[in-house]
Amino acid sequence: MLLNRQNTRYSCEGDFLESAPRCPGVYRFFSADDALLYVGKSIDIGTRLNSHFADAREPGRQQRMMAAVDRVDCQLTAGEVGALLMENAAIKAEAPLYNRRQRRSRKLWTQRLQEDVEGFMQVVPSDFCPAGERIESVFGLFRSRRHIDESLRSLAREHGLCLRMLGAERGKGPCFQQQIGRCAGACAGQESAADHNARLLAALEKQRIAAWPFPGPVLIVEERDKGSKYDGTNAPLQPKRQFHLLNHWSYLGTYTRRDRARQAAKRESELIFDRDTYRIAVRALRLNPGQLLDGASGEFIDNPFAVASLRPAPAVSPSREAASSDAPNTPLETRQA
Repeated sequence: MLLNRQNTRYSCEGDFLESAPRCPGVYRFFSADDALLYVGKSIDIGTRLNSHFADAREPGRQQRMMAAVDRVDCQLTAGEVGALLMENAAIKAEAPLYNRRQRRSRKLWTQRLQEDVEGFMQVVPSDFCPAGERIESVFGLFRSRRHIDESLRSLAREHGLCLRMLGAERGKGPCFQQQIGRCAGACAGQESAADHNARLLAALEKQRIAAWPFPGPVLIVEERDKGSKYDGTNAPLQPKRQFHLLNHWSYLGTYTRRDRARQAAKRESELIFDRDTYRIAVRALRLNPGQLLDGASGEFIDNPFAVASLRPAPAVSPSREAASSDAPNTPLETRQA
């Protein structure tokens, strides 16, 4: 099937475009009757759209979707972090017909740690409540308690941990796994609680869902590439700077004006944990793409996830609210629930 992409219309936030922009952002496919077909993101929207049309040459789901596309609406972002956060929020809020990934999970379980009377940390299965503040670290998200048990047993085998000391088995004295050489011997007095706990924490580290390390909401500041041609002169305006508002790992919106981002940070908002948002936010903080501001005060704050050598020096005084990206006539103002 040969698709006629010449009839595809392009727009940016509803304004007509002659062609797809070659910069970061989120794009939406709409049908002729204005049904939302797909939401995607890319650091180069134009190139990504070319891939969509190329993949549609073969029969299948992609071809059916692209054959139905009448209009592509683009939402430009300063960089990749904003595109990731906004795409993820849009897929879950707008439920496009052809997006399969990133659906909201239903009931989930997690693992919490608590010490027994001998000082050994035990793994306790617990309901994971997506709403509210994240004041303690937990480990992993699972669909059932059975999956937690399977994961824990696999972890114990791989790292020589004692299931009895972890609270997964009952009994006294050396466990069966110790007798066959799969347990390092914490149950037989051959390993201290401190050593066993340290190995447990190291083994669980990849599953950690960190507690929120800040006293309140924060703003991740993302700058556009200095070489961007999308400055609004002969092409749609790519935001020079964006402020991504997060609180307790909940994504509360993206703003191009710092004053409006701070106003939003002061409002009460429902905090809902989303695993994909968490991963995007943690990765962004670790890579440290820009400065980090306290959401309420606008002051620079330390990023506990960033490598010290990669932390950028403050480029703008936090007390200056009249930066160029904060001008009232900035056209893009985005807020995602």
